[in-house]
Amino acid sequence: MDLFETLRAVCAPLGPSGREDQVRALIGQLAGPHAHRLETDRMGNLRAWINPERRPLLMLDAHMDEVCFVVQRIEQGGWLRIAATAGFEPRVLPGARVIIQPRPGREVVGVVGLLPPHLETPADREKALPIERLFVDIGAASEQEAREAGVEVGSPAVADAGGGRLGAKGFYQRNLDDRAGCAALLELLRRLAIDPPDLGVVCNFAVAEEVGLRGATTAAFDLDPDLALAVDVTMADTPGADPAKQVSTLGGGPVVTVLDGRIVVPWAMVDSLEEAAKAIGAPIQRKTPPYGGTDAGAIHLARGGVPCGVLSIPGRYIHSPVSLINLDDLAATVDVLERWARSAGQLAELLAGRR
Repeated sequence: MDLFETLRAVCAPLGPSGREDQVRALIGQLAGPHAHRLETDRMGNLRAWINPERRPLLMLDAHMDEVCFVVQRIEQGGWLRIAATAGFEPRVLPGARVIIQPRPGREVVGVVGLLPPHLETPADREKALPIERLFVDIGAASEQEAREAGVEVGSPAVADAGGGRLGAKGFYQRNLDDRAGCAALLELLRRLAIDPPDLGVVCNFAVAEEVGLRGATTAAFDLDPDLALAVDVTMADTPGADPAKQVSTLGGGPVVTVLDGRIVVPWAMVDSLEEAAKAIGAPIQRKTPPYGGTDAGAIHLARGGVPCGVLSIPGRYIHSPVSLINLDDLAATVDVLERWARSAGQLAELLAGRR
């Protein structure tokens, strides 16, 4: 399975935060043939190891979950009232197609409804609708019918606009944040299994990043790595954005974080990632605006501290029903990861005095 096929595969399962069962099962199947050891911890993080008995230990992290909302109430007429979870943007919902997941493997499709403009005041038509005024229609005529369809209070749901190729290099899907990172780590795992590096490597496929970096928090404490890197998707150029706040450019290559809202990355980490890109002739970008965050924000605070960086894939329209990446950016990310990981033992020794 090549990188693009892996990406398509890992985007398919639903994985609302805390409900990553199907994603974990699929990634386990894909990682199994290459990992020296495969395990799931008590939080639900999936760990795939290369050289599990060796030190120093490099932790690579990508999160499995995707932004979601939840069913808050089922009304007598069969409509569903909803509530946002952390990281979810309600403004993208009006008119969206949604998939509700009452239990792993069970799906109920609905659409997000709102009052027709004819029935709203001119002032209300100019406002972004708060989530309290939205509802999901699954075609049920009563509360009982909605419950018989499988919907429960607390059922998570995702907004979905489909996916596929876009232009020569684009690929769009609702959950590229962070299934693109998961695909990158799976391809890296395959390469490292063919020619293992001289250190231990654990790829942590984390749960519940979008609701507070929860899976990475416990995983980093348990693993106690010597060095770590979060692989995620970051904001790319979008019309109307303030140029001073533009984080990256689609097609410009992977993005090295200098600082964000949760971490200030050690210069040695920034330099080593940029040097890895330069060594293989890969394009590279820097992220400096101090907002946003990734699992690195939790990992670097584990125990006595973990030297940690972030390498991201540029993505447009993240946290919406459809996001977009450039496939060349994804491929370059894997190439930089491989080059960097193979020399990460030296970096771990350099930074060991900080621990």
